Amino acid sequence: MYSEDEIDPHRGQAQATASANRSLYNSIDPFAEGRPEGEAWGAQEPSAHTGSDAGTHADSDTGTHADSDTGTHADSNAGAHTGSNSGAQPPAGEAAAAPLLRFTVGQMVDRSKRTPGFTFDVMTTLPSFKARRYAGVERNQIEFERLQAHLRATYPECLVPTLGPGTTASKYVGDYQNDRIVVQLLQQWLARVAAHPLLRQDYELRQFVEAPFAFNPALTSAPALSVAPAPSAGFFSWGKARARVARSANPTAFERQLEATAENLDAFQRNLGDVRRWHGRLARARARLALDVRDAGTKLVSAGMVEHNAGLARALKRTGKSLLHVGACAQGQASLEGSRAVAVADVYTLACDNVQRTLGSRQAIFTEHQVAARQLERRRQAVAELRVSASIGAAQAQEALAELAAAQADADSKRARAERVDRVLAADLHAFETNREGDLRALFGALGRDQLQAERQVLGELRAALDTVRHAGSAGSSSTALSG
Repeated sequence: MYSEDEIDPHRGQAQATASANRSLYNSIDPFAEGRPEGEAWGAQEPSAHTGSDAGTHADSDTGTHADSDTGTHADSNAGAHTGSNSGAQPPAGEAAAAPLLRFTVGQMVDRSKRTPGFTFDVMTTLPSFKARRYAGVERNQIEFERLQAHLRATYPECLVPTLGPGTTASKYVGDYQNDRIVVQLLQQWLARVAAHPLLRQDYELRQFVEAPFAFNPALTSAPALSVAPAPSAGFFSWGKARARVARSANPTAFERQLEATAENLDAFQRNLGDVRRWHGRLARARARLALDVRDAGTKLVSAGMVEHNAGLARALKRTGKSLLHVGACAQGQASLEGSRAVAVADVYTLACDNVQRTLGSRQAIFTEHQVAARQLERRRQAVAELRVSASIGAAQAQEALAELAAAQADADSKRARAERVDRVLAADLHAFETNREGDLRALFGALGRDQLQAERQVLGELRAALDTVRHAGSAGSSSTALSG
């Protein structure tokens, strides 16, 4: 049967994804006001670096898949404990370059536990980090989920990448676990977080790397907005329609684009559920086929063991062994179809929910800005009325001015946030669509390659069995003629 190395189950996409994201942020720079034109975010991570980059060694066949060695690289200073500084300095070229942040997932550790753990190395030149290299950092799936929850709560206007499930087991393949897929999905997530100009600067992300013990961020749920986002139906909406994104009587071009994006992702999410379900059914059907083929092969081998005719016995045993091999190939295909496609579908189901939630947060942020602007106008009117009043006292005037100053500060803050949210969303949606296209192309490309390779192995095995049967038949005819 083919090995996991022969048919890579996911082939990871972290390097190409990170490079694509960096190139996107080269052309769209909405994150820093006042940045001089021509100074792009891509300068943060020089493209010359290879080797330890997140998901480096892109597969030449796919262009978006990481090599099979992804997740097995060890930093030259490996052995240091979590957050410890090895004392090594980055190469001279890195010291002069703009800040970078690079994660390299090593391997999954202690699968026996209920929650899988992972080790990873970090290399960075961000000034907020205490060291430049961290080797052997260990975190479990729950801690990664806490970091994701913190990022989403802290940056509701950003499309935070969706973390992989931490397992490949599903109802379609039982207890089948493919750690390779899990590690590659995690590598992809870390690379995308590290490529985001806002998320990479987060304080808790640094704590995630440097904390010597368990990681538990202070904020894992979004603070309540003064105006709650409009509710929208989830994936299992049972036919409920989602709220439209653009509610303005005169929506801008960008608001119309957001509305179209929401409707497109809503339809995509529904279709994705069907794709997931049919892949699962295909995996179950192929698993049943594999079982039946192996049973047939076992029976033929048993028949060959008791057959007195030497030629026929050889043919029976060879055919039976071929069927056993074919059954093993079918079982491997079933495991991959019921795990890899299901895992990617689950990731993008949650990612679409996250996009819809972010678009709802944008509406709430703009509504907050409008409410703050109206409140500021009321305060200005109140101050104007007091100025023309003949009976105003000093304390009353001081209180009115203080309220006006607070309203002005609040309105300025809400306006700045509202102005930033569209710039952030423009870049994040662009990156999301590029990643979505690349991930699905990579998924179905890998499925096609795996299918072709498995079918070639099956055909080769059956051809060899047919040659054995023909040879046994020729030998039997010759022996019969000689005995006659």
